[in-house]
Amino acid sequence: MSAIISTEKVGRFIFFQLILLIVLPARELTLDAIFKEDQFKRASLGRFKWVPETDSYAFFSDDSITGGKSLFQVDLVTGDTTRLVSSENFITHEDTLHITGFRFSPDGDNLLLLTQRKKQWRHSFFGVYYNYSISQNQLTPIAKGEHLRNIKYAPDSKKIAYVKEDNNLYIIDILQRKEKKLTRDGSETILNGYRGWLYEEEFGSFDGYRWSPDSKNILFFREDQSHVKQFTYLDEKGLYPEVKQVYYPKAGEENPMVKTGVISVRGGRTSWLNFEEYEDIYFPKAGWFEDEAVVARLNRKQNHLEWIKFNSKYRQRMLIIEDIDSAWVDVHENPLFLTDGSFLFTSERSGYRHIFYAESDGSIISQVTEGEWEVKRLVDVDEELGKIYFTANRESILEQHFYSVNPDGSGLLQLTSGPGWHSPQLSPTKAYFIDSYSSSKTPRKILLKTIQGETIRVMQETDMEPYLEYEFTYPEFFDFATADGVTLKGMITLPWNFDEEKKYPIIINGYGLAGSQMAADRWGGRNYLWHQYMAQNGHIIVSINNRQTGGRGKAFKNLGYRDLGKWLINDHIEAVNYLGKFPYADTSRVGVWGWSGGGYFTALALTKGADYFTTGVSVAPVTDWRLYDTAYTERYMGLLSENEAGYDTASVLTYVDQFKGKLLLVHGTGDDNVHAQNSLWLMDKFIESGKQVDMLFYPSRSHGIYGGNATYHLYSRMAEYFFENL
Repeated sequence: MSAIISTEKVGRFIFFQLILLIVLPARELTLDAIFKEDQFKRASLGRFKWVPETDSYAFFSDDSITGGKSLFQVDLVTGDTTRLVSSENFITHEDTLHITGFRFSPDGDNLLLLTQRKKQWRHSFFGVYYNYSISQNQLTPIAKGEHLRNIKYAPDSKKIAYVKEDNNLYIIDILQRKEKKLTRDGSETILNGYRGWLYEEEFGSFDGYRWSPDSKNILFFREDQSHVKQFTYLDEKGLYPEVKQVYYPKAGEENPMVKTGVISVRGGRTSWLNFEEYEDIYFPKAGWFEDEAVVARLNRKQNHLEWIKFNSKYRQRMLIIEDIDSAWVDVHENPLFLTDGSFLFTSERSGYRHIFYAESDGSIISQVTEGEWEVKRLVDVDEELGKIYFTANRESILEQHFYSVNPDGSGLLQLTSGPGWHSPQLSPTKAYFIDSYSSSKTPRKILLKTIQGETIRVMQETDMEPYLEYEFTYPEFFDFATADGVTLKGMITLPWNFDEEKKYPIIINGYGLAGSQMAADRWGGRNYLWHQYMAQNGHIIVSINNRQTGGRGKAFKNLGYRDLGKWLINDHIEAVNYLGKFPYADTSRVGVWGWSGGGYFTALALTKGADYFTTGVSVAPVTDWRLYDTAYTERYMGLLSENEAGYDTASVLTYVDQFKGKLLLVHGTGDDNVHAQNSLWLMDKFIESGKQVDMLFYPSRSHGIYGGNATYHLYSRMAEYFFENL
């Protein structure tokens, strides 16, 4: 809509709310209802796994007959559920295993069972694993019950590979139960087959090895962290604090050095892939095509990405993909190889992320998709049908849908329908997909569809009764033009009893860093519910997609390069100016809040944007980009040695003297990602400047600040802070 709420829409909105008042009794939404009573459950299939080569999936659930948790199998089409493995088969030493995760072997006959899960960083963990043979009804501990990580079946389902706590790579033959140690130099600083903190956090994987398709070799990363400085923090919950350390390279500091090698499962020497140079090079991804290793190489500036293929002797190499950008290159999924060696990949070289089809030597056959819209994910290909499957925002930058297309770009078909955000999961046979979707007005709904997009059945649907009972109001989307003529998108939630004659304070929830998206047509999580609570208590809730956010092409993202704070604050000020045109928006009382990058936005808004933003809650903020890690920071800010001025301009510390509002700084002291040091540095600047702010630390809590009632405590304090100061 061109205005936030037109007169006609205000009339319809008030009329609708009056009908609700007549039909439904008013019930006050409480934080207890949101965070403690679990009233707002969304549709979910739980943590299921596909059963290989079938149109069915499996999950663990309570078994009324055995009294334990059995593994059940569900037929996709009919929904019929049968017990696949009884909980009675998961007993060892007279104790039933407490299974927290599982996966099937590629042939579907074995189960890998995770127990005693021990968290490491955000995604990574150790665990004690068991192998269960379905056909033999045999349960066997792996590696004599040691804690393992990155554990995977070989493609032939006969072997399992894993990394032990000594950071070496091992394999075990399932039938013979013989373990073999493949690497021997693992240590605290040498990681074989396992990625350290930096790669896990910024390249999305802690898995550092790949089985070859014939199960004869393993391609792995060897990561040397010996030159990486450690960041130290404390776990203060014990009588004497425990010292915690993480190898964490901050912007401008030394990175881990990574080598890529191939080792035979028979053991022996590693064949190291020849890249000529290893210093200041990232190796974010790797894979195989038949017996050829394929590895991604990215320079330190992250503006030059190469995918290199090595022959079966791992000596001759061929450059098959090369992307260069004036700012940075995003690393997407691995190339998707077809049986003849040709492959599909995504790139932003055309200005938007699209799919390209290439010969085995990398020469382009066709650009499969094109236009001023973005492919979000290359999902899969069905060579038999000649169809490529992907998700994209072709209909609207606010939405995501699932599509199929022919390799030459013809026959583009949208497989999902209805507004909102669709997240598909293809069945193993590729005959069906599960469409899990939501919109800003509809919580998650899960449908089963044929691969042609025909709905077979509704698998799960969220119960709307609680939302109706509490008289939820839902976001409306709006466009607004900045002073320099750029159109941006936003969304706004009004109080359920909205009166256009009144003035309402505004709370902006922001993040706005490169490639992110705050305004989107999808259902939110706990923040969405908390925003409803604040709206019902008389606040207008707003989010926008400022310049440098995602969904609008590479040039739009690149606007924030070398200064992540410029458009972040400029465009939120533009949003405040736009809101000021409406009599019900009180732009003298504008609050902001956000988490992580959103915490950075909040702290910068209350300092650099102090004339426009009066109150803020900044959770786990970055306050100076020198304090954050190399891979993320240098990708978007450039190298510190080449952009000192930009780092200063983007720093919250630079603008502390301008602060004049109310700010609550929140941090977990056990945050290994955005260290509490960020808030302490900012607090020190406030002290030097004689400025009063509020601080709230959560002892030993990580970046997500959860556990021990922390979530409820934090959101309660946030609400109180806005009630008291906005």
